[in-house]
Amino acid sequence: MPVEDVYTNAFDASRVAWVETGVSPYLHDTNIDWIGTNIANVEEGDWAFPVSAGSDAINSVKVRLENYVTALGCGLVRVYVWNGAIWSLAGSVGGASLVYAWEEIDVSAILNTWAKINAAKVYLKYARLLNGSQYVRRLTRKVDYTPAAGVVLRRLLVGVGL
Repeated sequence: MPVEDVYTNAFDASRVAWVETGVSPYLHDTNIDWIGTNIANVEEGDWAFPVSAGSDAINSVKVRLENYVTALGCGLVRVYVWNGAIWSLAGSVGGASLVYAWEEIDVSAILNTWAKINAAKVYLKYARLLNGSQYVRRLTRKVDYTPAAGVVLRRLLVGVGL
């Protein structure tokens, strides 16, 4: 089963209430670009992703964030996902690590077609519970899919030089 894990490649600044550090889109694959906040209920987004190369049967779709907090339990990041038609609260991450750590949310029910996967956007909202800050530095969309039998056979034949 192929897995496509792609970093965000676009930030449209529809919501800009967090502190942005580095170069847009801030949550691509670097250690020096990130966003952070300690203010309750502020939003940041919207991030988009490259068009998927996947096809055929979708097994699962996940949104992954690399994040940390300055005080355990200080708050959560609520993750909202756009499927091309509506925004949905996908879930919450964060609050449990004092160093950058990956967390993921299964969004298979929200992004259940290739059209929705390709239209996907994400924005974040900080749900502050205690004193402390939340930081995020990476965002990916991970799709696990099963190609049609003909595609698998063609890949096998190409792989053995036939």
